[in-house]
Amino acid sequence: MGILAKANAKKVLKEFLIKEPAKLDLYALAGYENLFIEERDLFSSEGQLVVKDGMGIITIDDKITEKGQKKFTIAHELGHYFNSGKKNGSYFCSGLDIRGIKQDITAEVDANDFAAELLMPEDWFVKFTKGKIIGKKLLSESAEYFDISLSAAALRYAEIGNHPVAVIMSKDGSVKWSRINKHFTFHFIRPKSKVNNLSYAYEFFNGEKIPDGPEEILADAWFAGAYNYKKDYFLYEQNIPMYKYNAVLTLLWEK
Repeated sequence: MGILAKANAKKVLKEFLIKEPAKLDLYALAGYENLFIEERDLFSSEGQLVVKDGMGIITIDDKITEKGQKKFTIAHELGHYFNSGKKNGSYFCSGLDIRGIKQDITAEVDANDFAAELLMPEDWFVKFTKGKIIGKKLLSESAEYFDISLSAAALRYAEIGNHPVAVIMSKDGSVKWSRINKHFTFHFIRPKSKVNNLSYAYEFFNGEKIPDGPEEILADAWFAGAYNYKKDYFLYEQNIPMYKYNAVLTLLWEK
């Protein structure tokens, strides 16, 4: 996570005396900063920010129907605003940027890092998930408590959760990126590598129905090339499909 982006989010929470998720009102926060939030058809973007002379407009694509994703998109645009030091500027953010599928523009990654810390502050998230069994149930509970999307909760857990876990984003049958916490046995997945046919994620790209719950898989499905590869080592795999983007977010954890 971007250190400055995280610090900016913490500063906002402190300045506005926000001490629990239910107290975070993004519309009120934006209004205080003279930022107007509107929804309309953006065609090629999911979120936009235009700031000029101390005032601005945050625009959210009206085709976003999921409440958690809409909230994250607003927080993402606020990230651009605060990370830039409230300077004049324009940002046009695609769904690939906001959903973290594409991570090749630093400003977009930083905006996502800001949004994650604003919506799911590290201290709160660790406290909420501590001692609970990792899986889609916990992620769903986290998403509901913090009022965010399931994929955002999964990414946050991979960053700061206390159970060995890895999160992998794949698109069009290839790995885009991965986030693996320090407790996980394996530490590297090569970007741009093809999704292995031993994984359930492969079945998603093959047009097959994939399990909704976690399933046991051999570590070979993702880590056959790892330097510390272990034969007959099993993991749990659970997938969150993103059909619109032909992408899938894979959550792996150890038994």
